[in-house]
Amino acid sequence: MIKLKFILTPVALLLAFQVYADETLHSDVVVVGAGAGGTVAAVSAVENGLKTVLLEKNGYTGGAGNFMEGSFAVESPLQKAKGIKLTPIEAFNNMAQYHHWRINAPLLKKFVDKSGETIQWVDDHGVHWKEVKTAWRDKPEMTWHIYPKAGSLPAAMTKIFKEKGGTLLTSTPAQKLIVKDGKVVGVEAVNVKKEKVTVYAPNVILATGGYNFDEKMVKDLTGIDMVPVGAPGRTGDGIKMAMAVGAVGDNMGPMMMNGAFMPAAGEAICNGPNKELRAMFRQGLLYVDGVGNRFFNEELTIDWPQASNAIARTGEYTYIVFDENTKKEFSTKGKGYPNPCGNFIQRHQAATQLDDLLKANEKLGNVFIGNTIEEAAKKAGMDPEVLKKTAANMTKFAKQGKDEQFGKDPYYLRAIDQGPFYIVRGKINALTSLNGVKVNEGLQVLDKHDRPIPGLYAIGHDAGGVYGDSYDLKVGEGTASSFAINSGRMAVEDIVAKNKAAK
Repeated sequence: MIKLKFILTPVALLLAFQVYADETLHSDVVVVGAGAGGTVAAVSAVENGLKTVLLEKNGYTGGAGNFMEGSFAVESPLQKAKGIKLTPIEAFNNMAQYHHWRINAPLLKKFVDKSGETIQWVDDHGVHWKEVKTAWRDKPEMTWHIYPKAGSLPAAMTKIFKEKGGTLLTSTPAQKLIVKDGKVVGVEAVNVKKEKVTVYAPNVILATGGYNFDEKMVKDLTGIDMVPVGAPGRTGDGIKMAMAVGAVGDNMGPMMMNGAFMPAAGEAICNGPNKELRAMFRQGLLYVDGVGNRFFNEELTIDWPQASNAIARTGEYTYIVFDENTKKEFSTKGKGYPNPCGNFIQRHQAATQLDDLLKANEKLGNVFIGNTIEEAAKKAGMDPEVLKKTAANMTKFAKQGKDEQFGKDPYYLRAIDQGPFYIVRGKINALTSLNGVKVNEGLQVLDKHDRPIPGLYAIGHDAGGVYGDSYDLKVGEGTASSFAINSGRMAVEDIVAKNKAAK
């Protein structure tokens, strides 16, 4: 019998076992999260001469910024060119009133005051605005500044940041804040190889985008089941790290509920293959619950933060109901959709794929079609007599031009009396959480005594104090993205000011 003897040399040992090499970096600023706010903060920092490290948990930058359509501003160059007279103080007070003053007023005011200047700053950095507009039919104060395309801002910021010498580490989620002598002095992260990455910096900016995809956290705070959509990875990392070192929440719980949409994996708002059918949920059509009862004024579907509050009171699904005539109307050039759906479906744009989408989603269990309203109701699991009565009432309201139940604008009244009849089910979608930890107007994170935690900042949806109980679509169209990028600049300005004061 022959015995073989193996000797493991140092080289063999290296090949046999994975070697971990921890990394330590030193900088003036570390930004956690490379979405819209994080990339803007990082560019602002390097342009102010600050050595900056940018950490991102995903393998790419952009986050929710890759879905941004437009941003709010007041007194921007585009608005001045259009003769829009809305002033910052008017906008601020209107927004504060919308939120019932349950806000950090100094922070909101500072953000509104800066918003017009930031529009020019973005343009100066190569992202040229498409237009300023509004989603409303009769709103003269246009505040929604449209990007050339979704994702253009973070893409430009990422490029500039790297060109200016910034250090970008993707697939490197931050896990813990480093605290020394009561001050935050850095971040511990881990890279894709599971190696520890430690970044020491006297200034840490949390920009992880809130907690939309931590479904348990959302349910615990809101009591509502909703479908998270948009950029993945927003699981409250920054908020949780801040709270671990003494931060407190500031009116956490409100979500940017985006109304109901037909389920479609990987699709947000109306920007996917099912957009023409999903857009039907924004058209003021008849909404009913699982029995067949109407439950709110559907003209609010264009004001989706308000509509969401009503829809959230229904069961697992909510449903829209329409007939063949409405389907044909929305598919006719010169008529089309009464309302836009983001920038993906325009007002009066004619549908071209509704027939195919209705049939395809009938097979998936999202659409119920019947030659009679009772047949459609049975397929949807509703009470046929209840839905028949509800549809008859809506037909009556449409023909007389007056909604006797909730007073819906006649613009949205549609009869439901011509088969086939269609029922489409939907669920509440959530684009993002709204408020995060408590901050001051310089975006410094505060403890339970309202004192700043030295070295720690939170921006965008990691910061609280900007919203009351709902997202503001009336005055502040595009507030979420706008606050992200403005707060990124504001946090860096606070850091720069403190550095100058310390000299």
